[in-house]
Amino acid sequence: MDHVAHAQSAATTEDPVIVPGLGSASGSSAYEIQKVHILYKKNLLKEKDLPSSITVLDDKSVARVNPTMGSIQTLLKQSPSVTAYAQGPGQSAPTLAVRGVKNDELAETLNGVPITSLLGGAGDYLSNNVSAPITLPEIDSATVYPGVAPPERQGFGTVGGTIAYTAKAPTDKPYAELEGGYGSFDTSHFGFTINTGKWYDGVDAPKTLLLYDQSETAGYVANTPAHYHNFLFNTVKPFDDGLTQVGLLVIFNQGNGTIQSEPTPTALIDKYGWNYNFPTNLGYYNQAGKFLTTILSDKSYINQYLDFQGSVFYIHQDQKTDSYCAPSTTDGSLPYAVNVQCPYNFYGDVGPGSNFQSSAFNYNPTAAFGSPQAGESSEFTHNWGNTYGFTPQLNIHLPHNTIAIGGLIAKQTSSGTQYIYGSDLAQQNQINGYDSSVFGGGYQRSVYVGYISDKIDLLNNKLHIEPAFRVTSAYTSNIVQQNFSAATGKYQNFTKVGEPYIGISYDLPWHLTPYATYGKGSLFSPVSDYGSGSNPLAGSETAPTPEIVHMYEAGLRYDTPNLYLSADYFYQKVNDAFSFYENYLTGTSYYANQGGFLVRGVEVAGKARLTPAVTLSGNFSYNNTDYTDSAFEFVTLANDQFGYAFKGTPFSNTPTYLANIALDYDKGPWTAELSAQYTGRENQTYDILTPNDPQSMLSGATTTDLQNTNDPNFIFNFNASYKIPVNTHRIKSLKVVFTALNIFDVHYYTYKYNSELASGGVYSILPQYESGLIGPPRSLQLDLVAKF
Repeated sequence: MDHVAHAQSAATTEDPVIVPGLGSASGSSAYEIQKVHILYKKNLLKEKDLPSSITVLDDKSVARVNPTMGSIQTLLKQSPSVTAYAQGPGQSAPTLAVRGVKNDELAETLNGVPITSLLGGAGDYLSNNVSAPITLPEIDSATVYPGVAPPERQGFGTVGGTIAYTAKAPTDKPYAELEGGYGSFDTSHFGFTINTGKWYDGVDAPKTLLLYDQSETAGYVANTPAHYHNFLFNTVKPFDDGLTQVGLLVIFNQGNGTIQSEPTPTALIDKYGWNYNFPTNLGYYNQAGKFLTTILSDKSYINQYLDFQGSVFYIHQDQKTDSYCAPSTTDGSLPYAVNVQCPYNFYGDVGPGSNFQSSAFNYNPTAAFGSPQAGESSEFTHNWGNTYGFTPQLNIHLPHNTIAIGGLIAKQTSSGTQYIYGSDLAQQNQINGYDSSVFGGGYQRSVYVGYISDKIDLLNNKLHIEPAFRVTSAYTSNIVQQNFSAATGKYQNFTKVGEPYIGISYDLPWHLTPYATYGKGSLFSPVSDYGSGSNPLAGSETAPTPEIVHMYEAGLRYDTPNLYLSADYFYQKVNDAFSFYENYLTGTSYYANQGGFLVRGVEVAGKARLTPAVTLSGNFSYNNTDYTDSAFEFVTLANDQFGYAFKGTPFSNTPTYLANIALDYDKGPWTAELSAQYTGRENQTYDILTPNDPQSMLSGATTTDLQNTNDPNFIFNFNASYKIPVNTHRIKSLKVVFTALNIFDVHYYTYKYNSELASGGVYSILPQYESGLIGPPRSLQLDLVAKF
C-alpha cells in the first residue's frame, strides 16, 4: 500500500540513465557512469512532489498477492477508493471501480502504452472476462492515478482515473525459478522464470527475461472451472554506457472458463448451499480469450538538455463465447433466470413472420424446433480486434524546469460474428445469411493525442508547479454489421477535446507538502453508439459527444523515512454522460448525452516503520457519489443492469466507506503479512415494474434501491513465506509460501440486487427476486518456489 514517496525510492541502476546537466557518458570512466546513476536516482525521487494522491503498489505489494487465488484487481483493492471483486480465483470476470467510477470509464496502460479499448464501452460485463492483456504474475508494479492524471501519464479516454502497470523486466544478475502450488477448490498452478542476466560483461550487455505460468481451478462457485496460460518475454539492450536502451516486450495470455452471466438467486443459495450455481444442463456461459501484446520501446539520451522515449505497439484480442439455456428456463415455468444471454429473453420470436426478419437472418426457430424458446436456446459469438500505435515523448531539461512534449497516435479495428440456434449447437451451426444474428462490418477508431507539460521548480526547489495542456481527438466509424434488427450503413465523425491540467505543491518545513490540482478529462463515446435507429426522446441519430470530467483535488503529505501520512479531498463532476435506450421488442434505440454524476470524498493513507522488520500501513476512504441528471443508462459497476438513473440518487454497488490495514514482517528467511479489508454498505438495485404497461420505456428498468443495502464485510487475509536453507551449488534457495484468504470464512456478497424475469422481450412479468454474487470463501494455498 506504499504511496509514491516510498515506492519511487526503490529505483535501481537497472533503469536507463538520463540526467540533465551532464554530457554524453560515452567513453567516460566507470566512476563517472556511477555518478550519473546516483544523480538519476535523485531525479526519480522528485516524483514525490507530484501534486496528486497517487498510490504505487510496488514489487513487494505484488509479491504478497497469490497469483493463482488472486488477480490484478485483488492487488488494486489495496489502494484507497478502489472497489474490486471477481467471480473466482484468477482473472475471472473481474469488476473494478475507482472512486465509484466504473471500469469502462477508466484508462489502463502497460509501460506507458494504452491497453484498454480505444473503441470505448469495454466494461466488465460479459466482455473479455477470462484472462486479460496483463496478469498478476507478469507485473512488477501498478500505479493508481485517481481522477485526472498528468497528461504524460494518462491513457486514452478516462473520466475516473488511470491505472499504470509496469511489466516484469530482466535484471543484471541471472537467475531461474521453478514454482508450483495447490490450494482450495482444486486450484493449482505451475510456472517458471528464466532471467539471463547480462549476456556478457559490460554495461551495454543485453539481458532477457522469460516467464510462463499456467493455472486451473474448479472455482469457488459450482460449475465455474477455468484454465489460464500466461507467457511473457522481455529483452533489453543498452547502448552508450547504459544511457540509452531498446527493449522488446511480448506478452501472450489465454484462458477459458465458465462464468455466471448473472448472480445466483439467494433463495437457492439459502436452500442448497453457499456455492450453489445452476447445473450446466439448465444453462452455461463459456468464454475463451486470447491476448497478444507486443511493445518495442526506446529510451535515448541525446544530450544534456534532451532525451527521448517512445514505444511502437501492437495488441490483438480474440474472444469466443458459447452460451446455452434450456427451453424450460425461458418458457415461464421456472421462476428464475438461469442465463441472461438467452436470445429468447431479449428478442422473443424472431425470423420469418416475426418483427425481426431480414436477408441476413432466414432462420425460423419455431419451424426448426417447434417453439421460439427451443429454437433460440443457444448463442455463439466471436469477436476480435487489433490495435497498433506509437507513443513518442521528448523531454527538455532546463535549469529550473523539465518540459515534456509527447502524444499518442493509434488505431483500433474490431469485428465479430454472432449466431443463434436451438439446442446447444450454435457453436457448430454458423451460417451467414441463415442463423447469423450479426456478421460483417466492424468498428474502427483512429486516435491522435498531443500534450505539453512543464515541471517548474522555484524558491530553492520548494515550490513545484506543473501546468499542462492536452488535445485528444479521434476519427470514428462504424460499418453496421448485417443483423436482424437494424439497417446497415456507415456512420462516422471526427471529435476533439482540449484538456487543461495544473498542479501545485510546496515543501513546507517539518516534512509537510500541501498540494492542489485541477484537471479536465474526456471519454469518447463507444463506437457501438454510432448507428441507426429512431430516437423517440431526442429525435437524433448522431453519436454522443465525449463525456467531460472536471476534477479538483487538494491534499497534504507528511514524509519521513519511518512515517508517511497523506490526506486528500477530491471533487469530480462529470457532464454529458452517455445515455442510451434500446427496446429489443421494437428495435427502437437512441444514444445521447443526457446523464451526469458527481463524485467527491476524502482519502487518508499512512505507513509507519515500527521496527526495522515490522511495518504498519493502511488507508481509509469516504466516497459520496450521486447522479446529477436523470437518464437511461447502465446503473451498476459491472454494466450488467440497464435501467434509469434518477437525479439525486446515489450509485448502486458503490461502498461509501472502504478501508485497508496491514501488518508486515520481513526479517531473514521469514516474511509475513496480516491484512484486513473493510467494505461498507452499498445500495442494491431493483427493477421498475409497470404491470399495466409492459412495453413502457421504464418497464423492467433497473434503478438504485434506496431502501435496501448490501451488508458490510470485514475480511482478514494472511500470507507468509520461509526460505529453507539449501546446501547445494545447483539450488540457491527453496521458498515455501502459504496463503490464507478470508481466514474466518465470512459469508458475504460482493454484489446483490433484486430482479424480475424477462421473457420474450417483455419485462415485469413476474415478481422480483433477490440474487447475488458471493465473495470468496476461506481459501488456502501452499506454493513452493525453487531459485537456481
